[in-house]
Amino acid sequence: MKIRWAKQEELKDKVQRFNKMFESKSQVLIENVNTEYRVLYVNEKLFFPVTINETEWDNSFVCSPYSAYTEYAKEEVKWTIKNVVLRFFLLFLIKSISGWLKRGELNKNVHVNNFLLSTNPFPEWDGKEIAKITSFLTLEYPDHAIIFRSLNEYQHTHLLKIFETNNYDTIGSRQVYIFDLNKEDWLKHRNNKHDTKLIRKAGLNYIEHHDMEVYLPQALQLYRKLYLEKYSELNPQFTLQYFQESYKAGIIDFQGYTDQTGTLKAFSGQFTVDKTITSPLVGYDISAPQKEGLYIHAAQLAILNKFKLDLILNLSSGAPEFKRMRGGKPSIEYSALYINHLSKKRKLRWRVLKFISNKMGVPLLKKYQL
Repeated sequence: MKIRWAKQEELKDKVQRFNKMFESKSQVLIENVNTEYRVLYVNEKLFFPVTINETEWDNSFVCSPYSAYTEYAKEEVKWTIKNVVLRFFLLFLIKSISGWLKRGELNKNVHVNNFLLSTNPFPEWDGKEIAKITSFLTLEYPDHAIIFRSLNEYQHTHLLKIFETNNYDTIGSRQVYIFDLNKEDWLKHRNNKHDTKLIRKAGLNYIEHHDMEVYLPQALQLYRKLYLEKYSELNPQFTLQYFQESYKAGIIDFQGYTDQTGTLKAFSGQFTVDKTITSPLVGYDISAPQKEGLYIHAAQLAILNKFKLDLILNLSSGAPEFKRMRGGKPSIEYSALYINHLSKKRKLRWRVLKFISNKMGVPLLKKYQL
């Protein structure tokens, strides 16, 4: 079994194009992602993008566990937990341990299969190479934690078991929504019929991928107003260069809707690996009245593309009620973490974080259907 770092000329398809994009400094493409990027070549058939970090405390959660489990967690608690006492307790707990976690070098890690998106779809993989990958990476980076993000119970039960067999810890991160049904069953949900009528009645112009290039600057502004201004600046701060290069390279499939004046009102940017499609780039005019259903326009673009391509759609987290009522199945997402080679003080931090996330966070996600 051969495991080594890949050369650009060896890469194939999407990973090759993604690697080409990140030959320049990562912050040119994503302002709040400062990372080293490489590609792991496994057994002459698998390519895994890998990010390597040291501290970078202000990074987006896509490569910063500290941001994910402290700063972003605080913001999510404020948005979602309505119980005042519980919200106060959770915020107090997170703030109390955040400095302690930072001193444990939480961000000193290697992320495997990291496309620097909120959800990283995995290739079809049986996981047999996990032990060899772990051995290779711990030799290359003996002071770094090894992390595989975006493993959900619905799709990756087998992989999660193999990770645990190979002495990985699994840490709950959030609840995602999986659409794995045919179009006939999808249309049995009354809300989907209503959404289709609403979209038809709205009369916006559908823009296919090959016509979206001129709308990318508008798409970026819609994304930034939604994800950065409305929600959190810890979400990836994509630049126009990222939108343009991912469009030209065919990495992201952009679709959208414009009004009669040619103004982009909603869009979806979809990313696919093997049998899984995701929609990491979404935006709509948040200033428009809710009755116009612009979020519905954006979400349905990904769902309809799922049927067209006959894939499983991971529609990530957020808007849980909306997704449940339209056929999305909730599934807890985990990160698989290898820390056996690290110092006791660093392992202690991770194990405490695991306890809090799995024993408190995951039950809350399920109870409040987040």
